[in-house]
Amino acid sequence: MASAGQADTFDPATANTADRMTYHRAIDAAVWAMPLMNFKFYIDALARAGVGPNDVGYNSKVQDWRFQTATPNNTTPYIHAYWNIKDGPVVFEMPASVEGIGIFGTVMDAWQRPLDDVGSKGRDRGLGAKYLLVPSGYDGPLLKDALVYEQETNFGFAVLRPIIAGGPTEENLAKATALTKQIKVYPLLASNEVAETEYVDVYGVPLEMTPKMDGEIYSHIHEMLRQEVVLERDHVMMGALARLGIKRNEPFEPDAKLRSVYDAAAPEALEYMIDQYHRVLNPFVFEGKRWSALVPDGSRETEWSYEYPSYYDYVARGALYYAIITSVKNYGTATYYLDLAETPDGEWLDGNRNYKLTVPANVPVRDFWSITTYDLVTASYLRDIEPSTIDSTMQNVVKNADGGVDIFFGPTPPDGKESNWLPTDPERRFFLLARFYGPEPSLLDSSFELNDIERMD
Repeated sequence: MASAGQADTFDPATANTADRMTYHRAIDAAVWAMPLMNFKFYIDALARAGVGPNDVGYNSKVQDWRFQTATPNNTTPYIHAYWNIKDGPVVFEMPASVEGIGIFGTVMDAWQRPLDDVGSKGRDRGLGAKYLLVPSGYDGPLLKDALVYEQETNFGFAVLRPIIAGGPTEENLAKATALTKQIKVYPLLASNEVAETEYVDVYGVPLEMTPKMDGEIYSHIHEMLRQEVVLERDHVMMGALARLGIKRNEPFEPDAKLRSVYDAAAPEALEYMIDQYHRVLNPFVFEGKRWSALVPDGSRETEWSYEYPSYYDYVARGALYYAIITSVKNYGTATYYLDLAETPDGEWLDGNRNYKLTVPANVPVRDFWSITTYDLVTASYLRDIEPSTIDSTMQNVVKNADGGVDIFFGPTPPDGKESNWLPTDPERRFFLLARFYGPEPSLLDSSFELNDIERMD
């Protein structure tokens, strides 16, 4: 390697032992940091869009591909809020549901560990509540009738969605916006005054929330660590980060040689997480088929933290947050998701090929189901491509004689099948999420099965 200000491209095949160790530590660090980076890019994009701490960002209409974060839906409009309790407790206030409109979501810390579900399917069951978020070891005043949660990180956030009976019509979206503007986020003040909450419509605003997995990701890790609490579980990783030139209370000044390692390690970490998420960690749910669970085993047992009594499974957690944004405290009560990234013979889904998926009749849901396409590398919407979702509420989707639905995927629609077609990017790999809103027991125990995808060429 060159050393005078500019390094050659790092090649682990020819590197010495010490440099290979640095490379492997860098891969490990990026996997470990993925949940935190997912959160950081999320709030950074909101800040660029004018949504600051204690503000509420919302979509006045259902978001489209410009909402670039990990596997969002595009059937209900997202609501965003974040805060920092470093200087004292923060109140997150949820309004009561109104006729036909409720709001559901989860309050989380910066590592996306859920504190609780809130809203119509959460702790307050749609009756409204004040949630008081306090630092670890807090012994100050509380708020009358508020539900108190200890938040171990400085930053916290909530991602919410309206639950809209009758779908996102113009009238219903207006009602959802009106209800959204009753959410409040404010610091707990000794005077008991309630600070004003600002509401920012981010519909149509490009939100680049997907972590960019190149060498610069390590500067983002350093930046976030300077602002956050270091959890006890992460002390060993802090030692590995120090070997990478990332020390919490020191400047980040990697030399050219180290930057060349970063440039090689970050994309490798991403490919590792893609493979682990879609092919290794997530259990297949139907015998002999490629549909897998949304999350690796351990989510329910550890409430999405992957912190076991004797160890922390940061590999499973990192792979998970390549693929999703936000956690949920009680998974499977309001929604249930399945992932499909491969053909029956194990090939990645290719946007230059044509496929068909037949969704059986009588899917066991109380509300509706949907199928959505995502970019395999970014785990977000395919850019500049609409539509990306077909769901069971769409009136123009043609059903089969038995009530099932054929959905076609590819760069061009089959003749006469335009209403049942989801376009793909011929230069990108993709995957699918099946979402079930109001899942019935036969979905959760896999007695109801989805079909595998079929190659059409």
